[in-house]
Amino acid sequence: MNKITVFVIFVAAILLTDCSKSHNSTNHINCDKLVTDTLGTSDTAKIYMPNAFTPNADGLNDYSFPITENISTIDFIIYDENNNIVFETIQIGQGWSSAPNPNTYKKYYYKIQVTTTSNHKIGMCGELYALKCIPSSMIMSDFRFQDQFSQNGFTLPTNEMLANCP
Repeated sequence: MNKITVFVIFVAAILLTDCSKSHNSTNHINCDKLVTDTLGTSDTAKIYMPNAFTPNADGLNDYSFPITENISTIDFIIYDENNNIVFETIQIGQGWSSAPNPNTYKKYYYKIQVTTTSNHKIGMCGELYALKCIPSSMIMSDFRFQDQFSQNGFTLPTNEMLANCP
């Protein structure tokens, strides 16, 4: 076998192996094409995103939205598990409240792309839970709620009181 044949077999093996691998669903659903270009720029912009909210109309953590500092534009998208967009906004501070059935929870995925006031980009993505109760596979401390936010991130205790899901 010559070097070219060996090279072609090697590349084909890599491509075929990659096709058979399972991919992380979070990356597949919502993390594609995000840009972050703030490294080494001294940009002071920040995004904080709670990973849970409780759409129960009690006035506490009812909406999901990113908390931002020094941001000039935003594209905030929430997807369901089938990659359907359930919410999208370009208005800073605008949030979304779903309507899960009573005594249940539902997992969503979010994607955020912002432009900072210094004209740089920050992108982030992750999982988001709409909670009416706590899933049996998780504990309350797994969640970060809007009411836990302080200048140092999600460091405060939450005032949420949720029962375990049936």
